[in-house]
Parts: sequence; C-alpha cells; structure tokens
Amino acid sequence: MTLLYIDPVFGISGDMTISALLDAGCPLAVLTEVLEQLPIPLPSLLPEKRKHGVVEGTYLRIGPSDVHLAIRQMEEMIRALKVEEQVRQDALGILGIIVKAESTVHGVEPEKVHLHELAHVDTLIDLVCTARAVSYFGIDEVYCGPIPQGRGFVRTSHGLLPNPPPVTVEILSGMPLVFFEQELELTTPTGAAIVKYYVKNPAARPPFSLQKSGVGFGTYQTDTPNVVRVFIGEAERPEPHEEVWVIETDMDDAQMEYMGVVAERIRTAGALDVLYFPVHMKKGRVGLRLSVVTSAACLETVIDSILKETTTFGLRLCRELRRVLQRKEALHKTSFGPVKVKEGYDRSGALIKTHIEFEDVKKIADDKGVSYRLILESLKKEL
Repeated sequence: MTLLYIDPVFGISGDMTISALLDAGCPLAVLTEVLEQLPIPLPSLLPEKRKHGVVEGTYLRIGPSDVHLAIRQMEEMIRALKVEEQVRQDALGILGIIVKAESTVHGVEPEKVHLHELAHVDTLIDLVCTARAVSYFGIDEVYCGPIPQGRGFVRTSHGLLPNPPPVTVEILSGMPLVFFEQELELTTPTGAAIVKYYVKNPAARPPFSLQKSGVGFGTYQTDTPNVVRVFIGEAERPEPHEEVWVIETDMDDAQMEYMGVVAERIRTAGALDVLYFPVHMKKGRVGLRLSVVTSAACLETVIDSILKETTTFGLRLCRELRRVLQRKEALHKTSFGPVKVKEGYDRSGALIKTHIEFEDVKKIADDKGVSYRLILESLKKEL
C-alpha cells in the first residue's frame, strides 16, 4: 500500500501541508485545475523555494483576498466539483471536523456555526488542494508524528485566547502532542483537522520504503525551521488491529443479582466487551472480577460508569492491541423477511465467516411463536 507519513517538525497548517505535497512532486496544475472550477474569485497561488540552514523546501504564497464563505457555501462548492468522489468526501470530511469542533466549543448546533477567521477562502483552498494532492499520490494510509503546540496566547476574533485555542484542542483530542516554549500558534485548526481526518490510528508508526519526500514552509521566522515534512512510500498493509484499553477490578461485596444490568450500563457507556466471573481473593473469600474492554475514545466515560455502578474504589488499566476481521453488515432477503448478516473478511478481502443478527432471529421467532433454534437453522439453510 502507499503510505503518507506527516512529520510536523515545528507546526502544521493547511497551506504548509499543501506546500509539502507540492515539494514532494504534486504538480501545481493538478491543484489549480480543480480550484478553477470554484465559482468565486481566487487569490493567486505562487510556490516559492525556501531554505533554512540546510533545510530546503517549498512555501506556497497565497495572495490577498476579501472572499469569505459560509459553511453551506463551501459544502455546495465542494459537492459540485468534477473530481473523484473520494476527493469530495475528503474535503467535506475535513470541513466537518472543523464544524463539529466549533459547534462543541461554542455550544451551538452545527448549522448555526460561524467560522469567523476560517470562513476566509483560504480554508476552502486548503481543503480542496489537500484532498486532491492526497488523491494524486494514491495514498492508502496516513500516519503522523506528535503535533507541535506553542504556549502563551493567540489573538482571534473572539479576543485573546490561550494557546493552543479551544477549537484546536477539541480537534486534536486523542492525538499525540508535543509542546514548545515559543508563543506561536504552531498548529492551526485546519492543519489539526487534516491530521485528525486522515490519521486513523494515531499510535501506529509502520515501517515503509521511502519513495518521495517534501518540505513545506510556514510563515514564522524562528531559529527552529517552521516546516512540516511529508514522506511517501510503500509498506505492507498493516494487520487489522486497533488499540484498546482493558479495565479490571476485583470486588468481594458486589451484589450478583445486579451485575447483569450493571454490565449493560457499562456497555451503553461505550465498552466493547464486559465480562465478570468468580475469583478467590485473600483469606479465601470468593469475589468477582470485572473485565472491560474499551476504545481510547470512550475510556474516561467507561471508567466513570464502572466507578459509579459498582462497589469498587479503584481500577487496573492496561493498553493492548485488538485484532478484528474486516466487517460489513449486509441485508439479505429471506422467506421470513429481510435479515441482517454480519460478514467477516480476512486480510486478502476474502469472506470467511458470517453471523446472522440475533435481534432479527428473535423478532421472527417471537412473531411466529416458534423456537429461536428453528428460525436460526432455517435461515442458515436459506443463506
């Protein structure tokens, strides 16, 4: 597979990302061909070669513009582009992350969000050009190093805000960060959203064979090169695993008759799996061990649920890898009506197992007043 590794040495923004991809070999004409479809006056785009010590790269100079756009306008223009569907999806996906973060930070519905500085046409250029450049290189997977953040304050349309601003913090939740002492906004919301959208597994750093690289310069003039680097190469497709957290606790005062509903509440909080089983504790007491698996995104919510719903005063946490089959859900027509079937595929994409949805079997059996086993066996024969 073709892999893109982003190394945000001392910052990342939309224009820095485009600059790095241009430096890696994406022709400017590939980007302007798409931008020219936008029904608005566009600022000039001029790639310049820059150097900081022995570090050489590209700086994309974007000319001045007074064009500001509403979110709906950006969405409509992106959807109207005559490009690959994936380019449209990627550009809309990055924009969606920005809108969701703004919605969360300001406590308003997404349709009521106003982007202020991000409403400038530069944002639309960043989204469209990044998506098109990633498509040009045929990227399958994107990975990223720790994302730099400055300190101090930044001045925005909302006044003076702590650095990094709340929107950037919201976007980068769950991503690895590194902080520097400089009072600079090293990572912009658009740069953060690009990384958040494309990087599916922030903890992964797979080996790959390097084919192309590029350096994109930012606007800051500091002793540290204000650059982001990109590396493009080939790698073996990674095993389908994901990072999860295992939470355990032992209790000798848990009331067993409540554990079923307690487990259900923990699942509702976001747990992937909940198990409980008897164990022998100190002084020969028989206790209960609760073992919960959850994603990193739901970790704190699940912890809160366990501490609230059980008698324990503490938990053990362990980070592990979970490997699962690639899964799809298909709807099959049967003599009993439509039935959902979970399909499992191996690394080569071959279908190796199926599982009929329990709730569909239960509904059919209850409606007909027959045994679950009879309906399940009948559906297996049909499918």
